[in-house]
Amino acid sequence: MHSQSGDKRRKFLPALCALVLAAGMFGITLKHTAIAEFLWSNWRLSGVAMFFDPQSAELWFEMGNYHFGGSKEFYDIEKAERAFKRAVLLDPAFPGAHYQLARVYFIKGDFYSAITEINKEIALYPDFAKSYYMKGLIDGYSGNLGLAAKDFEEFLKYKPDSWAAHNDLAWAYFRLGDYEKVKEVVANGLRYSPNNPWLNNSLGIALMNLGEKEAAKVALLRAQQAAEQLTVEQWGSAYPGNDPRVYGQGLEVMRSSIKANLELLEGTSTAS
Repeated sequence: MHSQSGDKRRKFLPALCALVLAAGMFGITLKHTAIAEFLWSNWRLSGVAMFFDPQSAELWFEMGNYHFGGSKEFYDIEKAERAFKRAVLLDPAFPGAHYQLARVYFIKGDFYSAITEINKEIALYPDFAKSYYMKGLIDGYSGNLGLAAKDFEEFLKYKPDSWAAHNDLAWAYFRLGDYEKVKEVVANGLRYSPNNPWLNNSLGIALMNLGEKEAAKVALLRAQQAAEQLTVEQWGSAYPGNDPRVYGQGLEVMRSSIKANLELLEGTSTAS
């Protein structure tokens, strides 16, 4: 089934081409960049737009963001990667291009390329706080948990109220086996977001490992209640850049995980 936007593109493209040809015939000067921006902004005609302005790093960057956004219909990580790589080729210092490429590589599991790109972004723009968060994720999933903790702590200097950064910092300490530190970090995050399901789940798991079963149950029940109230869109907003088509599955995995933690806790309580 064709979308209405696709129908509009086909309907207006001949007229638009005629307009451009007429402009050339009668000597009307049209800036190529303006034409390209118009084609892209109004009809998402990437191929035609790049015909008029193939050297625009900004336009390629916009195209990458379009395919790397939260739209189920247009999400395409391969197209996003090609667009960001083209933007970097045209302008190696284009703000955010290396950062976006790092995110793409991270999602694809190419951690070597991801860390290379994020380090380039930090070298160019050291005050762009999100780069430290991204670096923390890359370092963490690469197994460099000590570095990941430092990255998340650096990001929290810029944005101390970020529940997600607190949760990922707690995750790094959990992987390191420092459950007291997890408890401390999560407690700090809960000051900003007391009913957050991710933070409460992390707290519950840490308390389980510390033998504080009653407190763990309270935290996990709070996490379960909050997770049941989450919408698919809200879950997805915590994982930008991922394929929107898997948001629902991810939310169910989260709910199942909290339920499993509660069952595990009940089992240990009964056994004791």
